[in-house]
Amino acid sequence: MTQFQAAHWPPISRDVPGLLSAYESVLAWPLIVGSDIVSARGALSLLRESPRLELQTTCSAFDAVIVPAALGSDLLVLTDRRDQALPPLPSLVYGSGETLLVVAPGTAAPLTGVAGVRVESGPGGRIALPPSGGARWDTWPWALAEPAPVTLTDGVCLLPLLRTTMASALTG
Repeated sequence: MTQFQAAHWPPISRDVPGLLSAYESVLAWPLIVGSDIVSARGALSLLRESPRLELQTTCSAFDAVIVPAALGSDLLVLTDRRDQALPPLPSLVYGSGETLLVVAPGTAAPLTGVAGVRVESGPGGRIALPPSGGARWDTWPWALAEPAPVTLTDGVCLLPLLRTTMASALTG
């Protein structure tokens, strides 16, 4: 089966074929609609037939750190101000009031005990991807200049940032 490509790079949130192509060909993330793993072309067809279907992927290539939206927003501001030697932190914002942070695979386990934090990891972990249910990328998981994945931050690096963000929320 031939792959289809985004008309422009990087794809924007409303460019569903571009997003699906990037998930499949740039990130090599499996695409799941219902209980079936499908190609980008298959996902596009299913989503056009039933726009309310949810597009998911497994957390095999990354760990997902899910936090309440307010905490996620504050955390992203703090991460923007952190050591610039660290890579950008890809993040999704969900209409449900959650923010999802994408970190290197197998590195988010130390965050599991933090209040308000949920971690999805490995092939059993699943997350919803845009264009599903109001999800949108706040920070892309691919380079803006060329079709290539970004280097993912080690999840354990978020622990001190989460603690700082939570402490600021309590005193603010």
